[in-house]
Amino acid sequence: MKTLSHERMTRHLQRVSRLTDPLVLFAGALFAAVLLLARRHPHGLDFARPSPWLGLTTALGLILLLLVGLSVIRRLSRRRLWLASAWTSTVLLAGTGLAWYGVVADTSSTLTRGTQVVDGRQSDAYLKAHPAVPRVPTGVFIQALRFTSAYDVEVSGYVWQRYDDSLPVGLERGIVFPEADESYEPEKVYEIDRDGEQVIGWYFDVTLRQSFDYSTYPLDEQNVWLRMWHPDFAHRVVLVPDWAGYPPWRPHAAYGLDSDFVPGNWDVKATSFSYDVPHYSASFGQQRHYRAQAQAYPELYFNMHVAREFISPLFGRIIPLTFIAVLVFASLFVTTKNTARFPLSGFDGLTIVAFAAAILLVLTVDHNTARSETGSHGIAYVDYLYFCLYFMIIAVVWNSLLLSRGPRIGVVEWRDNLAPKLLYWPVLALVVFGVTATTFLL
Repeated sequence: MKTLSHERMTRHLQRVSRLTDPLVLFAGALFAAVLLLARRHPHGLDFARPSPWLGLTTALGLILLLLVGLSVIRRLSRRRLWLASAWTSTVLLAGTGLAWYGVVADTSSTLTRGTQVVDGRQSDAYLKAHPAVPRVPTGVFIQALRFTSAYDVEVSGYVWQRYDDSLPVGLERGIVFPEADESYEPEKVYEIDRDGEQVIGWYFDVTLRQSFDYSTYPLDEQNVWLRMWHPDFAHRVVLVPDWAGYPPWRPHAAYGLDSDFVPGNWDVKATSFSYDVPHYSASFGQQRHYRAQAQAYPELYFNMHVAREFISPLFGRIIPLTFIAVLVFASLFVTTKNTARFPLSGFDGLTIVAFAAAILLVLTVDHNTARSETGSHGIAYVDYLYFCLYFMIIAVVWNSLLLSRGPRIGVVEWRDNLAPKLLYWPVLALVVFGVTATTFLL
C-alpha cells in the first residue's frame, strides 16, 4: 500500500475545513435562537430542574464549539493539528463534565417506593378504599444512616405513634419493620397520655436488607426506605403519617432528620412518605382459605432519597483512570520506524505488548475492586469507563505492531505515526461522552 502523501492529506483536510465554515454559521445562528427561547422558558437553563431546553442548548453549544475547532485546520502544520486535537478533546470532556454536574445538581426527581403522599388530604384520598379500618398516626425521626455493604443499610432513630381513645379496646401497641434483621429490638422510650390519646415513642437501630440499583455508579442515587407494619393483624390497622409532627411537607425537602445527621458518603436529597399495596402469596393464617383481594391493605413507607457524594469516587476511581490513560498515550511516542530515533527510545511492538499487559493487569485489579464495592450483577457506568480504556490499550498495541512489524499502511506511517497520536484523546473523549450521554441523558 502506498504511503499517504503530505499533499493528499492536505487536500482532504482543506475540503473538510471549507465545509465547516457554513456549518459554523448555521450552528451559531441556531444556538443563539435556541438559547433565547430557553431563557424565556421557566427553568429552561436550570441544572437543578433540567428540561429539554437545557439538553438542546447544551448539545448545540458543544456542536458549535467542535465545528469552530475543526475550522482552524487550514494547513497541515503540526501545531494546527495538535490544536484541533486538543480542542476537540477538551470540548467532549467538558460535555462529559456538564453531564456529571447535571446529574449531581438535579433535584427535580424524588425516589419513592409506591405512591408518594405529602399531606393528610392525599393520604386520605389514597386510603378511601379502606374507610372502616383503624388508623394509627405514625412519625419517624432518623438519626443515622450507614451502608454496611452493597445491599445492607443500618438505620437508627425514633418512631412514635398516636393512639386515640376511640380506637378498638385491646388494640395492640407497637411497630414492626418487616425487612429488619434479627438485631431489631425496639426500645420504648416514652409514653404520654393526654387530650384523649396515648403517644408512644420507640428507639430503633436496625439493619435493613434492600435492593439498590448501581447502574449509574459512581453518580448513583438510591432510595432507602423504612417499611412499617402494625403488629395487630386482627384489626387490620393501617398506619398513616403523623403530619402534625412535621412542618408543612414540601416535595423535594428533607424532613424527619437529625440536624447532626451524618450519612457518610451519601447526601440526603429528600424524604417522603408513601404507600404501596403488597400482594402476598399467603394468608398468614388470618382466614380459612387464601383470597388474594383480602391481602390488599396498603403499607406505609418512609423514604430517604440519597445521592452518593462524588468526591470519594473521583479520587478513588476517575483520577487513577486518567493517569492510566496518560501512560497509554505516552506509549505512542516510543515506537517509531525512524532508524535514527529508534536507539533513543529502544521500544518496538513487542515491548509495547509487554507494557500493555502490565497496565491491563493493574486496570483489571482496580476494576474488580470497583465492582466489589457495589456488588452489582449488571454493568454499571464506571464499568464502561474501564471498557473504554481496555479498547484504547488494545488499539495502541495494534498500532504499535502495525508500525513495527505489520504491512505498510499510509495512515499509520504518515509523519511517523502522527495520526494515531492526534486521534487518541478525541476518540477516547468521544467514547466516554457517548457512554455518559447514553447512561444519563437518553
